[in-house]
Amino acid sequence: MEGNLSDYNGTTNGFAHPYFNTTGQCLEWYAESDVGVKLTFGAIRTICATESDWGPFAFRGGQAVIIVISVICILLNSLIIFGIAKGQQHTPLYYLIGNLAVTDITTNVIGLVMFELKDSVTYRQYMLLIVTVLHFPVILSLTGLVLLSVDRYIAVKHAIFYHHTVHGGHVSMAVAGAWVFAALLCFSPTMGWNCNAMGTSDQLCFLGAVESSYILFMTVLCTAGVAVVVFTNARVFAVLRRRLRVVAVQEQQQGRVHIHRQQIGAAQRKAKSVLIIIAVFLIAWLPFLSWQVTVLVSIHNSWDGLVGINLLFRCVFILVIGLVPMVNPFVYAFRLPALRRVVWDSLRNGGIFLWRRLAPPQQVHPASIEMSVVAT
Repeated sequence: MEGNLSDYNGTTNGFAHPYFNTTGQCLEWYAESDVGVKLTFGAIRTICATESDWGPFAFRGGQAVIIVISVICILLNSLIIFGIAKGQQHTPLYYLIGNLAVTDITTNVIGLVMFELKDSVTYRQYMLLIVTVLHFPVILSLTGLVLLSVDRYIAVKHAIFYHHTVHGGHVSMAVAGAWVFAALLCFSPTMGWNCNAMGTSDQLCFLGAVESSYILFMTVLCTAGVAVVVFTNARVFAVLRRRLRVVAVQEQQQGRVHIHRQQIGAAQRKAKSVLIIIAVFLIAWLPFLSWQVTVLVSIHNSWDGLVGINLLFRCVFILVIGLVPMVNPFVYAFRLPALRRVVWDSLRNGGIFLWRRLAPPQQVHPASIEMSVVAT
């Protein structure tokens, strides 16, 4: 790659910039030309960028920030998997929470790999990887949240049917199907759904990588997933509030105000947690949908606003790839008392064991005890 850079860097700096008014126009030209299959993403970013920190991964201290966030996310989600395994929880809810934890770990690993590949693969290959590989954990996470939301909706709305019909085997098959579906869909550009294989015009390609139809389909799919999650959780909240009102009316009519106070308090906390889930979910996923729509608009109109897309993608990357996997354990997993208790007890026992290893208690010899008794 260094040889390629030395062949093109000098002439490109003298040729490209006088004709390209924006970074987006420069990137578009390289995506459509044969040079994009010879230079790395890092090299073309250096040639085209008008700012030193241009690019989704090129913000100051970006490597340290990504590594720290990824390590924290991996540790938190590993605690969830450990707690589920140690607590031997085999209910559908815990299966789905474990799947979400594995997905969050996968998301952070992929983010770290993509950060290291920017100077190792060609520009066109890297753009294809950004579209496909980064979509994979996003679709996995969204399908996991859809399954979790539908599971909670059925458990609350149709409790008798749920407890007698839905088992861990059903959830395992659903999770396996979600992984296969996400892999086939997200990596379809590497199997032929791309501009080169289908002979798509440059005007309908996203930086020479994939067709606009692929971005459009992913946007529609993600929008549908977001709608399902919001709708099911809103329905769960409505059902809980309606039940609380019915219980309150019955207690007032029968004059037994304090008979089910503990159950009412638990239901109220559950309703509040559903509202928190909806709020956190929308804060995380609405920026991603806006990023998808912005890409579609830029494909069909102009690349002059690509600097804005770059800033938006940087925020979306940190939010969806970094912060969401860090927040998910607290929103979905650690709110469960049984799982929280297992994890806390394990951490406490592990800390005590480590402290005793590092600072073992001093053992008193029996002879010294006998001597002190004789002396008295």
